[in-house]
Amino acid sequence: MGGGFGGVTLAQRLECLLPPDTEIVVLSTENHLVFTPLLPEVVGRTISPLHVVVAGRQLTRRTKWVEAQVTRIDRKNNQVHYVRKDGTSDAIHYTQLVLACGSTANLSEIPGLSARGYALKTVVDALVMGNDLIGNFEAAAIEPEAEARHRLLTVVVIGGGFSGVEVAGHLSDLMQAIQRFYPELKRETPQVVLLHEGKQLLPELQHESLSRFTLKKLRHNKIKVHLETTAKKIDAIAVHLSSGKEVEAGMIVSTIGTETHPLIKELDLPLEKGRLKTGPDMKVMGATNLWSLGDCSLIPNAYDDKPCPATAQFAMQQARQLAKNLERTLHHNVTKPFYFRPRGMLASIGHRNAVAVIYGVKLSGFFAWFLWRGIYLAKLPTFSRKLEVAISWACNIPFPPNIVQLQLSNKQLPETGTERSANKMKTHL
Repeated sequence: MGGGFGGVTLAQRLECLLPPDTEIVVLSTENHLVFTPLLPEVVGRTISPLHVVVAGRQLTRRTKWVEAQVTRIDRKNNQVHYVRKDGTSDAIHYTQLVLACGSTANLSEIPGLSARGYALKTVVDALVMGNDLIGNFEAAAIEPEAEARHRLLTVVVIGGGFSGVEVAGHLSDLMQAIQRFYPELKRETPQVVLLHEGKQLLPELQHESLSRFTLKKLRHNKIKVHLETTAKKIDAIAVHLSSGKEVEAGMIVSTIGTETHPLIKELDLPLEKGRLKTGPDMKVMGATNLWSLGDCSLIPNAYDDKPCPATAQFAMQQARQLAKNLERTLHHNVTKPFYFRPRGMLASIGHRNAVAVIYGVKLSGFFAWFLWRGIYLAKLPTFSRKLEVAISWACNIPFPPNIVQLQLSNKQLPETGTERSANKMKTHL
């Protein structure tokens, strides 16, 4: 259940390990895998949204793909109930069930955020975010009031971890690159404001020098970084900070706050920090034929006896190990614990800069950015996607970003005959 990194990798490995008469089924709300590390690039208009998605059927050979919304898991009868896109319902029987459904964005942690906040979980999120930013520039170009123009050209990003720093960097680069196409705004100063509750950016890296480098580069790129600062509430025009100040903003992006998938909550199984507790072999505690991997699960890593972080790197390694454990289970053999030594972490921070830790070696600056692109290009599934992204990156060097603003809804407003804006139609996408 789930067609992300973990689910797709697991299906691929099971096809290699299990006999041809074994039925492998993937249940997913979408028919594609999203290469999430490149979503900020979609926001920044450096690559196309279609470059970061690959249909699951193109990544597997004999796996059955069911595009549907799972509504209930009947553990007693070993059945998964689901609803198809056309509204009809059905159920499928399973021998072994793997939960790889990830987590969902939680925009309710801060009062007012759910009404105005943008999350970055899907390719539609990335497309809408970049599209609406262009829309704010278009609105500012014809706005007579200086205060309103400044508000439209201000973006607040909440969270200074990997996702927050990356999206802030790409948004800033995009805003600086497209301003020249709006001569009406030549005296304005578009800005990105980054809020982080900790003392250091990118706490996941656990390297103070890289955190300092990131802070220095972001501020050099005209991003206003507020450390040890949180958003207390959000109203129609401003973000109210814990320091007592407020920042008027036309766009608010949240990279903090996740919540447990609704189906995980309904299973009545042990949770810790909102994630399913599993044994070392990834079997869910308190279940016999239920397994879990990825963001929705809390899996101990035998390498350091610590819980695995919720990253694509770990989800893919968990899937490879779980495929072997499922094979052992079907042959009545003893399963093995998950063991993985992390290879490293990388973060693009905008303006052709990045920070990285690869097997303990610290890297920063342009070389780290070049390495970041090379590694993720190599990890992209299918040769065609690799080629498309490489060409897009090459074209992005001499040419400016595309500033086309798309109308993302086909529903017409009867009184005007025009399409609704993407910002108003986010809930319909």
